[in-house]
Amino acid sequence: MEVYQVGELFPHEKYCTGREQHVALPTDGFFNVLMSLNKISRKEKELFSKGRITAYLFEQRDIPFVVLDFGEGFSIDISFDTSQFDDETRRIWMQSETNIIALFLVEASTGILEAMRVIAVGFALEFREICARQAGQSGIGQRVHLVHAAFSTKEMMQHAIAKTAFR
Repeated sequence: MEVYQVGELFPHEKYCTGREQHVALPTDGFFNVLMSLNKISRKEKELFSKGRITAYLFEQRDIPFVVLDFGEGFSIDISFDTSQFDDETRRIWMQSETNIIALFLVEASTGILEAMRVIAVGFALEFREICARQAGQSGIGQRVHLVHAAFSTKEMMQHAIAKTAFR
């Protein structure tokens, strides 16, 4: 079991690369989000920790994208690929009713966990329905790049098929 503690190293060393990244971390029931940023500003940390968050679900080419908008131009989008799951993992994951996402804000240059937050999205069923269409597919990574070339994060928010807002 992983232990996450603000002020300590993020426990998944393979994600402590020193570079900025936004990664969906699959769990048995849903997924978590790692936001690894360089030189996190006080404002970004405050928006992440205490601000209003809106989570959007955008779908394109059988790929779900979750956009997290923290306000004031601070937002990210992440894609999710279940085609790499083995059959048993896929079955368990698809049958889960979990809608909880833990968010982790990590300083990329140090690997230190700066803040955590937990949200519960209202679109978990729709998210899983999109993921179900990925079974047996290949080339999802290439399609993700094409979608990123065609849509900005702001456009993903504008064309979202679902959203959940948090205070």
